[in-house]
Amino acid sequence: MDEISVETTKRDIQLYISHKLDSYGYGLPEKAVARLADMSDGLFEWARLACEFIASPEEAATPMERYDDLLLGMDGGGAGLLDRMYERILSDMLGKSERMHSRFYSVMQQLLWTKEPLSMDALNAMRQRFSMDSSRYDVHLVLRLMGALLSGTADRCTPVRPLHASFYDFLIDPSRSGKFAIEVGDIHLDLAFASLRVMQDGLYFNMCQLESSYLKNSQVQDLDARIKKNIPSHLSHACQFWVGHVQEIKFQSDLGKEVEAFFEEKLLFWMEALSLLRVLSIAAASLAGIAKWMDVCLVY
Repeated sequence: MDEISVETTKRDIQLYISHKLDSYGYGLPEKAVARLADMSDGLFEWARLACEFIASPEEAATPMERYDDLLLGMDGGGAGLLDRMYERILSDMLGKSERMHSRFYSVMQQLLWTKEPLSMDALNAMRQRFSMDSSRYDVHLVLRLMGALLSGTADRCTPVRPLHASFYDFLIDPSRSGKFAIEVGDIHLDLAFASLRVMQDGLYFNMCQLESSYLKNSQVQDLDARIKKNIPSHLSHACQFWVGHVQEIKFQSDLGKEVEAFFEEKLLFWMEALSLLRVLSIAAASLAGIAKWMDVCLVY
């Protein structure tokens, strides 16, 4: 493939910015658009975020005023260009509210250390089982403001994902994100408790209401529809990944008691769910991992 020239890339980005802002109804003078294209340093993701920032609503601010706000602290290109854009967008989004900063931190912890992307409904179903009452708020309070950075923020049933992988890389690297850095903290403890409680509430005998136990799963014609109806995504996630969260935690007597209760009351139903989800093969390693964790805990 022939190498694309810098000038061609710059021209394409300038056209993209112009069309994008026009589609929002926030057109800028050609000179301003050209400057944004220059500042993008060839990064279409930077240009997209610049458009999102300018078009995002702010009381009594014109598009040119949003443009001027964006330019603050944006001098120079190079490797840190996207990082400075992320800082600018997050500063604008979070403001000076300590509550908003705290909730942003907690929700980002959940997103970053959940083992696979979940929708807002599924994230909330997990969060409602967190240990602290103060953590049991709707993630939409934070995610509704993050449409420029994440997909799945306008639809409660769509998995939430970063629009660009560099955003998550930015958040987990304190040398890049500074005050916006997200550390693991106690999130595995919250997710372990949440997973166990989701399974306690959601697992039961013959979850998919199969008419006969003599049929193989492959012989049940509407099995996928039954799974979708009876095993929601947060329960599926909990069944598959709870062990991974537990193994990340040092001894917690309360957590140990919940693990014991799970084995006494829900073990067979968990294995049934794994079979329905076609991941029964993980059961042996999961059980071995928990047995090792419990043995280590007993030493303390």
